Parts: sequence; C-alpha cells; structure tokens
Amino acid sequence: MRTVRAGPFTAAIVALVAIGFGALAGCGSGPGQRNTVEPIPTFSNDPGGRALGPTPERETLLPIDCTDVLAGPAMSALLGQPVDSVSVHTVLGLPAPSVGRLERLTCQYDRPGHRAATPDLEMVLAAYSSRSAADKQLGTNTAAERFEAASSDSLSIGSARAVLFDERVKTVLMVSSGRSSITMTMQRGVVPAEYIRAVMVDMVQRVLPNLAPEPTGASR
Repeated sequence: MRTVRAGPFTAAIVALVAIGFGALAGCGSGPGQRNTVEPIPTFSNDPGGRALGPTPERETLLPIDCTDVLAGPAMSALLGQPVDSVSVHTVLGLPAPSVGRLERLTCQYDRPGHRAATPDLEMVLAAYSSRSAADKQLGTNTAAERFEAASSDSLSIGSARAVLFDERVKTVLMVSSGRSSITMTMQRGVVPAEYIRAVMVDMVQRVLPNLAPEPTGASR
C-alpha cells in the first residue's frame, strides 16, 4: 500500500481548485483570527463520478465504512494523485456518553508511497445526541487546538460552523453541523500550501450531506 512513489499534484487539479476557490477571502476579527463565510458548492458530481444527493437510509447516524464518506478514487482526484491511488483505512470508534457522543468514525487516507506513521489526511466524524452537545464539543476541541496553532480562521461552511487552524506541520479544520462534527487534519506537503484551505473546505462540503440524518427509531 505504501511502496509506490507519490506522483505530482497535477495541473488539472490545480486549475480546478484555482477556478472554484480562488475568490475565497476573509476579514480580520482579531490577532491571528479571521471570520469567513464559505459559499455553498455549485458542483453536481464529485471526482469519483457519484452525484451528491440525499443521504441514503441506514441504521446508523454515520457511515460505517470510509468508502461511503470519500472513497479512494474521489480522494485521489481531490489530492491530485493518479487515479484510484490513494488508500483508505476505516476505524470505528466507541460512544462517549459523558459528552453526548453516539458514534465515531475515523477515516485515514494516504498517497501512494507514503511511509510515515501519521496519515496524509485524517477525518474524524462524530454524531451526538443533540446539536448543543455537538456545539459544546466543538468549543472544547477548538480551545485545546489553539495552543498548537500559529493562527486560526473562523468559517461558515453553508450552515455549519468551523474553525481552521494553521500549525507548523499540519492544518486542522474543525466543523460542527447539526448533531454532527468533522475534524479534518492534513499534513504539510499533501497539496500546495496555497490550496490547502480550498481543498479541505471542498471535502467538508462533500461529506456533510452524508452525516447524522434525522433519527427514525425510538432508540435515539
């Protein structure tokens, strides 16, 4: 899985990101912090060819396999890698009743040839018992993350609240939307620095529609 040399970030992906996200801008709200509103995406299909549509019915609030979050082919395109070359690893987590967390899913993605213990990109998805529990946990997590960050940027991604942290060796994007949350971590060098924010926001916009549908059973 990690024995092939990683390819370059292709010109096609650079052009796509530059066209779709080159106009993103922020306004200052204090030292090291900005507040930005990100637009709702206008695309109709992801790089893997699957149309973005309603969340499929399932028994769980979150997907139970990361190929149903962002599959390898889609991630390969988003990261500018050869077709279907990015590997994906799924880790199912445990509930945390003390903070109202019902489900947890960790998705780890690696480019070909990646040998480090830390994945190139990691997404931790969580579903909570209520919106307030999800918001409270976002506040707790962002407060802890600020100690490692050189700067932070508060975002609105559609109706979701988010904070982007720029750190020495990685970028972290924390998002709260309804009863769901996403914590996405991208290591330095995975994509060119000027496209990190645009690519991460793009990924979040693709993942959010598939998280924490309204409960249908009495157990929730």
